[in-house]
Amino acid sequence: MRRPLFGMPSSRTRFRAGAEGASGPVSRAAVGAAVAALTVGTALVAVPSASAAPQALAAGTFAPYTDMSNSNEGLLDTAITGHGVKTFTAAFVLGSGCNQIWGDTLPVGNDSFTDPLIRKAQSEGASVIISSGGAAGLPLAWSCTDQSAITAGYQKIIDSYGVNSLDFDIEGAAIADTAAATRNMQAMKTLKAANPSLTFSVTLPVLPSGLTADGVNIIKAAKSAGVKIDNVNIMTMDYYQGSQDMGQAAISAAEATLGQMQSVDSGYGYGNVGITPMIGVNDDGSVFSLANAATVASWAASHGVGRLSFWSVNRDTACGGVAAQQVARPDASSTCSGVSQSPLAFTDAFN
Repeated sequence: MRRPLFGMPSSRTRFRAGAEGASGPVSRAAVGAAVAALTVGTALVAVPSASAAPQALAAGTFAPYTDMSNSNEGLLDTAITGHGVKTFTAAFVLGSGCNQIWGDTLPVGNDSFTDPLIRKAQSEGASVIISSGGAAGLPLAWSCTDQSAITAGYQKIIDSYGVNSLDFDIEGAAIADTAAATRNMQAMKTLKAANPSLTFSVTLPVLPSGLTADGVNIIKAAKSAGVKIDNVNIMTMDYYQGSQDMGQAAISAAEATLGQMQSVDSGYGYGNVGITPMIGVNDDGSVFSLANAATVASWAASHGVGRLSFWSVNRDTACGGVAAQQVARPDASSTCSGVSQSPLAFTDAFN
């Protein structure tokens, strides 16, 4: 079974979560070499919200992903200022050894591309969830075995960007790494004690029938560590099961996932579920339409689903020119949806 690949090619650099450029993915060894050249312990960049007391995200949060290493990040500003987006998910922070970098290989807290984008969004009143990992990247607990360094690394994200919500996108071989999952959950337990308003989510591959056994084991790892996952965010995309109604498939996946969550801990409810489709054309050729978005948004609202998101704000526009040619490839475009739409139409449908 092929897992969904969360993340699209970046125009700034070919290595990022889920990235494949014209010459294929860049190896993690190359990223490690780049990190080795960076100064460890760089000064943190202050952000407008860093001094304010963080508040936990409300149930029913709409938090679309934005690829922070993509040429189309400008749509995020328009989504915030003109389309009512109050929260977004910034992707992706990558673990490299016991260091953390953004997808453009610059360090957390000192990224001259990403940090100003986050600061601007916060100055406009938006909250940000920082997401680590992705299809071709790893959260810190998967690249580092030093528990204190893992905890400190995640705390650095919190302090650098003044955030109160972290997301861990766990895919591919990483999802079967139970030791790393244990380290991650132990770090979350420690950080929740030190940061009382902190929430965290895990973003996992799914099928309409629910999570894989490895996905369920991530939830079990949290229970074993004595911490509750605030949101189990499922990637309702790229099922590789042929043509189907992608809206109904997302609803089926959410229902099945909640049942699996409750089999581990009966205290979980719809408020702990997140739904994240890939808008428009998916990598497997399936299409998540605007009508699907309306269906999912209505169902989520009526059931009190905790989070709605999608991949990604950068793609929430129609294709044209060279971008239109991209959607003819097996992998979908990173900068447009591949369907007929007005700019940010999916944002409006979900929001």
